[in-house]
Amino acid sequence: MTMIRPGKFDITDKAMEIWDLPKGSKVLEIGCGEGDTAQHLTDKYGFDVTGMDISLAMIDKAKEAHPGIEFMYGDGEILDSFMSFTFDGIVYECVLSLISMADEALHEAYCVMKKGAKIFISDLYMRDPPEDLVKSVKIEADRIAKIPHQEGDCEDEHNSGELRFLDFRYEGRFFIEPLIEQMKEIGFTNIKFEDRTDDLIQYVGQKVFDEGKDALDTCMTCASKDDKKTGYFMITAEKPL
Repeated sequence: MTMIRPGKFDITDKAMEIWDLPKGSKVLEIGCGEGDTAQHLTDKYGFDVTGMDISLAMIDKAKEAHPGIEFMYGDGEILDSFMSFTFDGIVYECVLSLISMADEALHEAYCVMKKGAKIFISDLYMRDPPEDLVKSVKIEADRIAKIPHQEGDCEDEHNSGELRFLDFRYEGRFFIEPLIEQMKEIGFTNIKFEDRTDDLIQYVGQKVFDEGKDALDTCMTCASKDDKKTGYFMITAEKPL
């Protein structure tokens, strides 16, 4: 997956200002792509970064481009390669919306975070979603969640490539209030939301200008549709001490 980075590193740097972590902090970037953000976090902030991606091709490119950083194959839904309380920070840049079981991914992230650790999410969201749509999605998500699982269902769902139906995500975009409620339920505190849609608009416009509409991947084609009122956001939060 090619890394999508509206605002270049502006959003990342804003999140790091909020994090205010010291040099040497252990940071996991999930969905690292070719490793540019991992290198930025290493160079500018002195973090000890591990990059993870589900694409072996991306991992190979990241290792070649940034030989001084650890990159590994892995799925954000399953972080059992790491001990609990391992990381001081976790980064998801425009990747959580693409993870099938995003709820499980957030739980896994929470488990491998140290007490007091930070999380940073930037992604697509639906601005001012109709109240009836939000309610309908929640009803359907609750209905699906109550269906008894058969042996192997979770593994099949994980391997299917389809997005799990969740009450905080619809058509690849998040509903912010339900997402924040999900994060609170997991245990995250000090949750801060910021709209960064202007960065997305500039990114899409520049991409089309430079390379044409054919250059937009699935995520950005989705983001370029104004009928869905698609926006871009950043959230920072922490695991309590």
